Amino acid sequence: MYRLHDSALPPDIEFPADLKGLGYFINDQDQVRSIKHPDQDFNFFISKNERVNVVQREAHNTAVRTIIHSRLSPHLNLTPIPINRPPSSSHIPIYTSPNISTCNRLVLYIGESWQDLGILAWRTIGLKSIAAGSIINLVHAIESAPDKPGIVIANPGQLLWYRGGQRAVTMTTWNALPRQTAVSLAMEISEEKNRVAGNRTPMEHVAHIFEEVIPKLAKANVAINVMATGDGAQVAVEYLRDNWEGKAEKNVVAVAVGCGYTWSRAEMVGEGAKFRTFWANRARGYIQNYEPLDTPLAGRKDMGCNCYSAGENAIMELIIPAAYKSMLGFFQLVNDVPGYREIPDEVVEVEDEEESKDGGTGKS
Repeated sequence: MYRLHDSALPPDIEFPADLKGLGYFINDQDQVRSIKHPDQDFNFFISKNERVNVVQREAHNTAVRTIIHSRLSPHLNLTPIPINRPPSSSHIPIYTSPNISTCNRLVLYIGESWQDLGILAWRTIGLKSIAAGSIINLVHAIESAPDKPGIVIANPGQLLWYRGGQRAVTMTTWNALPRQTAVSLAMEISEEKNRVAGNRTPMEHVAHIFEEVIPKLAKANVAINVMATGDGAQVAVEYLRDNWEGKAEKNVVAVAVGCGYTWSRAEMVGEGAKFRTFWANRARGYIQNYEPLDTPLAGRKDMGCNCYSAGENAIMELIIPAAYKSMLGFFQLVNDVPGYREIPDEVVEVEDEEESKDGGTGKS
């Protein structure tokens, strides 16, 4: 009986994790562009072979992440968690600012569960700039606040420990890791070997940030501003809802979330009177919408807090690049005004004239 050995199969694809080696450069507008065609950004579809495309994208993303991390290094520390875990042991990296132990206020950013540490939106990196699509501009904006708040950048996306590379990765990166052959399956994930205790899921990771990282690194009375988006926002709010009384209420003073739609208050915020009161007075929702950024929206009745247009109408990951300055402005307002309480924006949703004529179907 005949058997095909791995040695007879095509080898796995390899690309250099270097922009120049991949045929790209960074122009004077901080955009990654093709060397051969300077008006074109990153091209994913270079082959009909999906494996080639995936591995090339990961090489590109690795090169860009390296650039971002080098730019952030003067501003943020790459902190392995659990705290005091040796870098050679399984851990999850997060970013913390050098002033975290002395600041009176800190901004905690919680992104989406599939995104790399330090990345807001790969689309924005491709279309606008590396600084705009990463946390670079966000960090600079936080640092410019008059009271110099501390910074914690959570990492709910890179929760898989790649032992061969001694680093935490996303599922997207995991599927692009080297394989035995070009037609081999991705490595199996071991819950014991490829997970980090206390950070196995986004919810565990967020809980670890609130219960282990911030208490060990920051002042006991530090004021926490939570900025979160997408499913990271859902996880953050669920954690606060379930751990508010006697725990999170001691430090969390404001929350701004980026959402694709208005949540159900009963489902997300829950029935706890203390948290619902906090949510009504110290939270804002920035919703995908066609209206200009900061336009008040009809959503408070459903969501339980004031809602505003995020200035982005189509793609969830673009909310923070579009709205982070408004969110930081809200945090500054809460910080500067003692006893701050949101004034309810009672925006009335006007029914479209055509819909009202045909009973709301939009059909004649």
